[in-house]
Amino acid sequence: MEIKEGEFLSILGPSGCGKTTTLRMIAGFEQQSDGEITVEGERVEEKEPFDRNVNTVFQSYALFPHMDVYNNVAFGLKMKKLPKSEIKKKVSDILTLVQLEGFEKRYPSQLSGGQKQRVAIARAIVNRPRVLLLDEPLGALDLKLRKQMQLELKRLQKKLGITFIYVTHDQEEAMTMSDRIAVMNAGVLEQLGRPDEIYAEPESKFVADFIGESNLFDAVVSGVNGGIYTMEAETGALLGAGG
Repeated sequence: MEIKEGEFLSILGPSGCGKTTTLRMIAGFEQQSDGEITVEGERVEEKEPFDRNVNTVFQSYALFPHMDVYNNVAFGLKMKKLPKSEIKKKVSDILTLVQLEGFEKRYPSQLSGGQKQRVAIARAIVNRPRVLLLDEPLGALDLKLRKQMQLELKRLQKKLGITFIYVTHDQEEAMTMSDRIAVMNAGVLEQLGRPDEIYAEPESKFVADFIGESNLFDAVVSGVNGGIYTMEAETGALLGAGG
């Protein structure tokens, strides 16, 4: 699977299909048993997570409860030992971008779910990683707030130009935000394509059945005439289809 620079790619599939494991391998939290992982042509599978320039946003937010918003967002910059003046400017700019200016002194316990999510995103993007991984980050939000955050994430991604890899089992979420969708099932990549391609031109029975509503017929091809296929269904009916 090749992910384009600056695109919003969603990995979509049922629970247990391997989408989060794939994300964790890219992040460096799990070691793959085979294959290669490259970022901008550079192999990273032997690198530690902190050396990959790939950041992750989790569903649980993983904010530091004893730090205020400013210090949560500034944490990675401080680890890089950047000058205080540069840290202050970067944090201020990113909080403005996620619409949290004025929240610098608040602690996670004083924030709503949507605000916590914005802090987690701000902390992940303030270092301007090459790739941002998002593991069902909106799953804990209510429906209205989730829809608002979908648009917010897409806005941020377009403005920053960072490659987003977004894991979800929510089809509507994937269709709304993604430039392309990777559909997974049982550890296998079933199809990779634009949302309209995934919906209208499924490449496997699983994708056809999993995405949206579907009408499936079990049939065998009994004849071909000028590009028209004649198929006989189990019911005995004859079906014609262009190919």
